[in-house]
Amino acid sequence: MATWLVGAIINVIGSILINLGTNVMKLGHNKRSADSPESTRRPIRKYREWQCGVGLFAVGNVLNFVSFGFAAQSLLAALGSIQFVSNVVFAWFVLHERADRRVVVATAMIVVGCIVLVVFGNHQSKPLTTQELMHLFKNDVYIAYLAWLVTSAGISYLVYRYGTRKLRLEGLGGMSHRWIKALPISYSLFSGMIGTQSVLFSKALSTLLRTTLDGDSQLGSWFFWIVLLLFLCCAYFWVTSLNKALRLFPAVVIVPTMQISWTLFSVVSGGIYYQEYQAFTAFTASMFGLGVLIVFSGVFLLTPGKEAYRLKASDDKDDVPMLSSPRAGTLSRATSLHV
Repeated sequence: MATWLVGAIINVIGSILINLGTNVMKLGHNKRSADSPESTRRPIRKYREWQCGVGLFAVGNVLNFVSFGFAAQSLLAALGSIQFVSNVVFAWFVLHERADRRVVVATAMIVVGCIVLVVFGNHQSKPLTTQELMHLFKNDVYIAYLAWLVTSAGISYLVYRYGTRKLRLEGLGGMSHRWIKALPISYSLFSGMIGTQSVLFSKALSTLLRTTLDGDSQLGSWFFWIVLLLFLCCAYFWVTSLNKALRLFPAVVIVPTMQISWTLFSVVSGGIYYQEYQAFTAFTASMFGLGVLIVFSGVFLLTPGKEAYRLKASDDKDDVPMLSSPRAGTLSRATSLHV
C-alpha cells in the first residue's frame, strides 16, 4: 500500500471523529442553553455531552497528526471534505437539525470541490530535517504569504467586530442581508487563517518525528521545541475559537464554514511552505483553482439569509451575536440570531 494512501485512510477516520466530536460538543451547548434559570446553569465543561465531544475531537486530531507524516498537507487538508458529508448526518441524528434541499446541494458542491482539490493536489511527502524546515521558513513566497495572512486575518476580525456592533446598535431590522452573511464568514476566516498554522506546525512535527524514527534524531534541536510551542499556541487558538463559534452559531452554518476555512488555508499554507505547488502543471493548477471556486460557491449557498434570523438576549460576556437553531426547525430556514 502506498505511503500517501496510509496517511489518507488515517486522516479520513480522524476527520470523521473530529466532526462527530464537534457536533456532540454543540449538543452540550444546546443542552446548557435549554437549562433554566440562566443563573443556575453549570459551566459547559460539566456537561457529559461536551466532555465526550472533546474526547472524540482530541482522538480525531491525534489521528490527523499521525497522518501528516505520510502524505502531503494539501492532500490531507482537502480530504477533510468528508466532514461535510458527516456533518449533515451527525447534525440530523445528534442535534436533530434537519437538512433541507439547499443544505444538501451546498454540501454536495463543497464535497465535489474538495474532491477536485484531492485529485489534482500533490500526493508526495518525504521526511525532512530541522535544517531543511528552517530553510523553507526563509522562502520569499512564504514570507509574503505570511504577511498577507496576518493582514487579512486582522481585516476579517475588524469586519466581524464592526458587524456585531452594528447589529447591537441597529437591530436585525437595520442589518442588510450581506451583513448577516458576513458575521459567520468573517469569524471563520480570521479563526481559520490563524488556527490552520497549527496544521503546518503539526506537519513539521510529524515529519521530524518520522525522520527521528528512521534513525536521524531531530529532538536535540531548538527548532523542534519552538515548532512544538507554536503548534500548541495555534491549536489552542483554534480549539477556543471553535468552542466559542459553537455557542455563537448553529452547527449547520458554523461547522461547515469553519471547516471550509480550515481546509482552504491548510491547503494553501502547506502548498506554499512545503512548496507543493511546484508539482503543478498549468492544467492541474487551473483545476485546483476550480475546486476552490466550487467550495466557496457552496459556502455562499450554505449560509442562511436574513429572514431566517431573530433576535434574542445572550449571556455571553462579550455580548456578541449568537446563532442557534430552533428545536424543530430545518437546518437552513429555521435559525435564530442571539445578541
